[in-house]
Amino acid sequence: MKTIGIIAEYNPFHNGHAYQIKKAKELTGADYCIIAMSGDFVQRGAAAVTDKYCRARMALQNGADLVCELPVLYSTASAELFGHAGVTLFDRMGCIDTLCFGAESDNLTAFTHLAEILIEEPVSYRKSLQQQLKNGASFPTARSKAISECLGDDSAATLLLEPNNILAVEYLKALKRRDSGITPLLIPRKKSHYHDTVLNGDFSSATAIRHAIFEKNFPENLCQSIPENCYLTLKSLHQSHQLMDTEDFSAMLIYRLLSETTEGLAGYGDCSMELANRIQRLLPQYASFEQFCTLCKSRDITYTRMSRILIHILLGLRQDIYKIGKEQDYIPYVRILGFRESATPLLTKLKDRTEIPLITRVTRDSSLLPDAAREIFSRDVFASELYDQVLAMRIGRERYSEYCRQPILL
Repeated sequence: MKTIGIIAEYNPFHNGHAYQIKKAKELTGADYCIIAMSGDFVQRGAAAVTDKYCRARMALQNGADLVCELPVLYSTASAELFGHAGVTLFDRMGCIDTLCFGAESDNLTAFTHLAEILIEEPVSYRKSLQQQLKNGASFPTARSKAISECLGDDSAATLLLEPNNILAVEYLKALKRRDSGITPLLIPRKKSHYHDTVLNGDFSSATAIRHAIFEKNFPENLCQSIPENCYLTLKSLHQSHQLMDTEDFSAMLIYRLLSETTEGLAGYGDCSMELANRIQRLLPQYASFEQFCTLCKSRDITYTRMSRILIHILLGLRQDIYKIGKEQDYIPYVRILGFRESATPLLTKLKDRTEIPLITRVTRDSSLLPDAAREIFSRDVFASELYDQVLAMRIGRERYSEYCRQPILL
């Protein structure tokens, strides 16, 4: 039994994702595909357009066999933490043979070389990185320039300026650091670019699709870019006003910001005293989540990093919980969001091989977790219940309790 793993957000699921799953199975001869998916908040520091159960169903309808949740502690973290946690989850599941990931380039050798340099951090690289940061460059830009100077090659360094390429390198770093037996498989993206904001036929970026689905009139041509079942789901959600956006959390965020001292703000994940002071100084100008991100970003702090920090504040993800996560080897449980009935043999193998607890029925299984693991899991529950509360208030229904949710079964 061969099994591939993909770390994803599916925000939302589109043809490129379906192609990746199908191609990975073809190239490896895999019987099953397991997805480690972000929950209701994603790595760019934003709320997902639909909840995790809806997105898990989309994945299962289009090639995935089992979907588990990447804890919110890591799904909203830096690329390094996101990648390391995803690889660790697959490692600890004990049944993944191949890690498949996408990138803007098909040069796995170049990505592997970059990963090795970033792990070893030669003196020339460290000195250059420190100088670039001192000059006020953001970390992604500083790292790219330092790599360029270290290698004397601009082409390799430019790979680190693309989000999907950065994640590819982080996956490779994590595999090497963990001395993992999982084999990497790189499948280059087709046609569209990560940052494209316009639909591009069969293969459009998730960014372009998100732009399209929030238009007043739901775009009929979107059916070219996503599977039909996903199209019908998103159209229905659009018509019933159930698509979510980070702006929906603006009022909650300002409450959290006003409730904190400068020292308190500095204690959240990825924040610092300098950033906390900036937040406090600019707080009187707060108008909305995205407006405040734009206001707070600077030459050395990217919009995405600022957005992640604000999400951490919104969700109460303080630095101490990240310390607990590290002590627990990052991933202390496997939360299953859904699986196909035909994948029952895979679920059996997972139960036999995994070194960490499986969570299928939340009330029953989470109560058996050790205290530290339960502390991390409680953040997943809070994030999902907050997300659903905002949605429930908008459409006038009761909130769904995360403790009563069952895995999707197809």
